[in-house]
Amino acid sequence: MDARSLIIGLSLVMASLSVRADHHGFSLYTFLAPPYQYAEPQIPVVTGETTETIRCALNKSGFQARISLMPQSRARYSLERNLVDGYYAVGSSEELDQSAVRSHPVALEKWHWFFTAEAKPDPGTARIGVVGGSNEAIWLEDNDLKPFITVTGAEQLPALLVRKRIDLALMDQRAMNYLQDQKSGVDWSLNSDFVRYAPLHLYVSSRFSADHPRFLSGFNAHLAGCAMPSMQLSEQEASEVQGLAQALMADLSGNINLTNAIYQGPTYDNLTDILTKDTLWQALAPHHPTPLAGEILELPASRAMTAWQASHAPLVTEVLLTDKAGALVAMSRLSSDYWQGDEPKVQEIALETDRGVERKRDMWISPIRYDASTARFQVMVSFPVPLNKPNNGLEGVLVLGLDIEHALHNPPAPSSAE
Repeated sequence: MDARSLIIGLSLVMASLSVRADHHGFSLYTFLAPPYQYAEPQIPVVTGETTETIRCALNKSGFQARISLMPQSRARYSLERNLVDGYYAVGSSEELDQSAVRSHPVALEKWHWFFTAEAKPDPGTARIGVVGGSNEAIWLEDNDLKPFITVTGAEQLPALLVRKRIDLALMDQRAMNYLQDQKSGVDWSLNSDFVRYAPLHLYVSSRFSADHPRFLSGFNAHLAGCAMPSMQLSEQEASEVQGLAQALMADLSGNINLTNAIYQGPTYDNLTDILTKDTLWQALAPHHPTPLAGEILELPASRAMTAWQASHAPLVTEVLLTDKAGALVAMSRLSSDYWQGDEPKVQEIALETDRGVERKRDMWISPIRYDASTARFQVMVSFPVPLNKPNNGLEGVLVLGLDIEHALHNPPAPSSAE
């Protein structure tokens, strides 16, 4: 080996050591729950959808994770006694909140009752099966529903239902779908009924949090940029949201002339002017509106949107109206951005062409996202304004924020604002 090759080789080794030194080790426990977290046979590496989300946010925060699968009771015991740095994917717990620090949600489960009868048995009297120590089991206990049988693995629950050993099983829909995919030749013929959305978190031990006081804020900030497949709407959910959003849009446009509202909004000179105003806006929001934000909030259209949103609470969380460039012209509450044109809620509706800005589609529905300011899960639904202009013309974009659990669990009939 010549001197030049030796120098290059040593440089690569030192660079590798430097990278490793910049990444802090982080010991994590979780439990077996495919497709969210599991280990393939013969491969002692924990993987799965939520696990990869955790690894993504950790890596962006400068940490590497050593993840182990543990029984949930042991994982909780270890976390409470600072024997492990963190534990996921866990539902919010007053008990854990006393000894550890909770992150923003890292996954969103969709719990269903599963049953073989034509009608759902009454949970108050039915024989319920659940995985022992699971998030579902803890929720049942908190709601005074005593399980008839607790099992060690979710794969046992469908068999117990088919054999009539239990009347109801409580578990996540995607976990059940995973089991059915693994047993492709078996027809369980199960019915289901939605129960609730269950946000799951990373809990960080009090010792680790004290040693790394900035860790959790950085981890939470990076979560939004990491894929969360559990936040995607299913086809059925998307269809329900679409129907509800169309009814809401019809109701709102019957109360407010959206096209007039666009032309009555503030003006600007060019995109540079928009971006300058947006920089100041973001620096002060959400606690302090800029003079421009205050002006927009006082416009008649904004006041009407605020009243309309209040009449549809808690289903509707936000109403935004932009012009064709994506600049806000009306809003029901203070938004964190003035310029929305760089975000999918506008880009998926407005298409820039040689002829100007045209409509790209008639509706766009976002994935589920967590709103830290309200601690709620919501979807954003965008529409072109006006709805029926010929030649794909577009004057602006209307955006509705919808509380997803309220929308899908018990959606109310839209009613006109006063």
